[in-house]
Amino acid sequence: MKALFYIILFILTMVFACNSKEKEKFKEKQETSKNQEFVKITHKNDTILSYKYDCCFIVSTKIIYPQKDSVIKGAILLLHGWNLPADEWCEKTSLCEKALNQNYVLIIPDYSKSNYTLEIYPQTIANYKKFPTLTWIMETQIPMIQKSMELLLPGQNTYVAGISTGGRGATLLAYYKPEIFKAVASLSGDFDITKMTDEYLYYSFLGHYKDFPERWEKECFAYDCKNFKTPIYIAHGEADRVSPVEQSKAMYDSIKLHQKNLKIKVHFPKVAGHNYDYWEYETDNILEFFEENNLK
Repeated sequence: MKALFYIILFILTMVFACNSKEKEKFKEKQETSKNQEFVKITHKNDTILSYKYDCCFIVSTKIIYPQKDSVIKGAILLLHGWNLPADEWCEKTSLCEKALNQNYVLIIPDYSKSNYTLEIYPQTIANYKKFPTLTWIMETQIPMIQKSMELLLPGQNTYVAGISTGGRGATLLAYYKPEIFKAVASLSGDFDITKMTDEYLYYSFLGHYKDFPERWEKECFAYDCKNFKTPIYIAHGEADRVSPVEQSKAMYDSIKLHQKNLKIKVHFPKVAGHNYDYWEYETDNILEFFEENNLK
C-alpha cells in the first residue's frame, strides 16, 4: 500500500509540475512586457497597454483586433468624451462592432478627464494635473504604441475619431500628426476655445482667458488653419446643449477658407443633441469617410 501511495504521489507531483510550467508559459505569453512605466498584456483578440503618466495616473489602452486571419484594413484611434468611460462608445453604439467587421484594429485609450492641453500650467486645478497632456500622448504614448504594437506608424491606414472633448482631441492630433492620421472624424467637439472663455473645463486647465489670452490661442489650431492638412469629417447636432454647434461650423468655415482642396464633409442635423443616440447615427458616416480615404 505504501508503495502504491508513493507511486500515486509521484504521478500527482509530476502532473502539478507540468501544469505549473504550462501556467508559467501562459503567463509569459500573456504578459509580454513589463517594467515600471509600461505593462503589456495580450489576450485572444485584444491587448491591454498600461502606461504610467506622471506619479498618479495610469493610462490604460485597449487594442482590439478583428477575427483571426482577417486582412487588416487599418486602425482607428477612438477618443472618448471628458470623464466618460473609454469603452462606452463601443458599448452604446455599433461603431466598434462594425469597424471590427470591416477589419479595422481599434485603439481605445482611457484619458479620463484629460482636456488635451499641450501642457500643465501653474493655474491648472490640482485634481486635473494628473491627467495626460496632448504633448505626452504625442511624444511618449504614440511612440510606445509604434514600438510595441507596430501601429500608428507613418504610411499605414490610421484614422482618429472622437466625441465631445475627444472630438477636440482628435482634431488636434490630426493637426499635429498629419503624417500618421489619414483622416479624422470630430463629433460634437470644440474648436475655437477662445470663444468659450466662461467654460469651466477650459479655465480650470488654462487659467482665465483675460489673464492668459495667448495661452488659450496656442491651445487650439483655430489660429493656424492654414496648416491643417488632414481630411476631416465634422458632425455636430444643432440641438446640442453641451457644446455649441457654432464651434464645429466655425471649424468647417475656417479650414475650408484656408484649405480649398482638402477633403471635408460636414453634417449638422437639426434635432440631434449631445448623446450616444446621435453618435450612433453617425457611425456609418464615419466609416464611409475613412473608407474614402483608405490608401489601398
